[in-house]
Amino acid sequence: MTTPATRIQPPLLSVVVPARNSAPWVGELLESLLAQGVESSEIIVVDNGSCDDTAEIVEQHTARDPRVRLIRSQATSAAAARNDGVDAALGAYLVFADSDDIVPDGAHEAMLAALEASGSDMVIGDHLKFSPTSTWSPTKRWSPFDEPLRAVPPEDAPSLMTGRACWNRMFRRSFWNRAGLRFPEIPSVDDIVPMTRAFVSAESLDVVPSPVYLYRDRHDGSSISQRSDAATTVRYLQQETICARLVADRPGLRAQHAEIVFDADGWAHLARFVASRPSSADTAAVRAELGRLLDAVPLGAAHGIEVGRRVLWALVLDGSWDVASAFVTGSVSADARERLDAWIAAIGALRAGGSGLFDLGDIVGAGLFPALVNGADAVGHDWLAAALPTLQDLPGGDPSPGLASSMARAVRSGDARAVMSVSGLRHLVPLVVGAAVPTLDGLEISGALPASSVRPAMALRLQNGATTLVVRVESGPGSWTAFLDGSSMGAGRWTMTVGADDVDGQFPVVSARMALPPIGDAFPIQPLADRADGWRFLVDRRHPRRTGLGALVERVRRRTR
Repeated sequence: MTTPATRIQPPLLSVVVPARNSAPWVGELLESLLAQGVESSEIIVVDNGSCDDTAEIVEQHTARDPRVRLIRSQATSAAAARNDGVDAALGAYLVFADSDDIVPDGAHEAMLAALEASGSDMVIGDHLKFSPTSTWSPTKRWSPFDEPLRAVPPEDAPSLMTGRACWNRMFRRSFWNRAGLRFPEIPSVDDIVPMTRAFVSAESLDVVPSPVYLYRDRHDGSSISQRSDAATTVRYLQQETICARLVADRPGLRAQHAEIVFDADGWAHLARFVASRPSSADTAAVRAELGRLLDAVPLGAAHGIEVGRRVLWALVLDGSWDVASAFVTGSVSADARERLDAWIAAIGALRAGGSGLFDLGDIVGAGLFPALVNGADAVGHDWLAAALPTLQDLPGGDPSPGLASSMARAVRSGDARAVMSVSGLRHLVPLVVGAAVPTLDGLEISGALPASSVRPAMALRLQNGATTLVVRVESGPGSWTAFLDGSSMGAGRWTMTVGADDVDGQFPVVSARMALPPIGDAFPIQPLADRADGWRFLVDRRHPRRTGLGALVERVRRRTR
């Protein structure tokens, strides 16, 4: 077997794999690594104390392929095992893999080609997650992987710093040494500091937009970084504070890191911790470490995050840990009453608190009112009637037009029935016209209705200039109909909205994406769909057809315009 001492030339690429009790998966990983097509490579598997057949499986591969090396290490963590592997690595390029994952064919070739063409310090590739039943892309809506990038400075692609796993990137070994990169030998979250340090230290980097790594989602609770205990949370916060110092003098990267803290990793760790109903001692430990992190992170970055995440941060900063725990679990409950209880309790605590980090009116408008829209019809009239007095004088202006805006007005009116009607409308609007049948008197329109526990009486509002007509909507099991009487409509184009009894507001009427061909002149109303405005449904009331010589002259006149 070829050993490092007998190698004629050092390998081009070193792959470092920490492995502990990975017998079910490590063979599959090694097969994927050996199929990468990079002959000048070494695969260094560092076994740090396995109690299963991991080492034996690796040795079977070393006997078949000299590119595979096994190191039996005394390391006590994956991070320490990686460091041992890096110390033993001889390649000009360095890449990592975890022992339970898979590297897709061609991944290492693609990353090597990018680095050798660009001269960059490191390259980052896309990745997929997989389980026994599915495969999905965590970065599907993440623009940095839309196209390849070559030799860009970190400031030109700051969002790439958000992903801080070590396994979907390749490093020039000379850069790794120059930047002084090493994994902190801690039980979890050991890659966020060295990967942040690598990103900010790189003069330039590349992006391979295709997946270069397949991450196995085991769903067995074995991931230490996913634990919710205080020690794991404090450890994460400590590492994040180091990252904050690394980007302190880089404004663009500092803003990106703050987003990671408030809207991604930091929020996720905090949510898991508070959901575990921690003890007062654990809360005190996390609060102290969190304070050190927030001293190093610009708090203004929290203002643009999703409203539920804002609420969690605001509650924690106000010291309302019990309410935060109830909010994290209750706000995502399948039970509408639990969701609304969580929102109302959180709003009450924030109203009484004094952090001032977020505007309470914004939270009410973007969070509470939509929560009521999505659940008030399921909690019952009596529950709403009891809850509304505490909500009527909440601060903040109306949300943007729509159901949330109508809900704001219903809440402030104190009318529980109106609140339920607005909530029930979410099943019905925008009202979709599925069929339009012309008659000699007008136009009959209809559509399907989903099941709903609350079905308020609805009416169409037709508008032509200053003229308004109201037409009642007849609804039955699974459908609705309305008749537009041509005799009551003046000539011209009529737009259409729909409203409901007890509800202050009008909502869109749209056409199903069906063909609406021109109909004969014998029919007074032409149905139309404005595709440029979201398939809004409207109608054209034609001029009454005239007969005789005057009609002939008029038709000729219109044709010659």
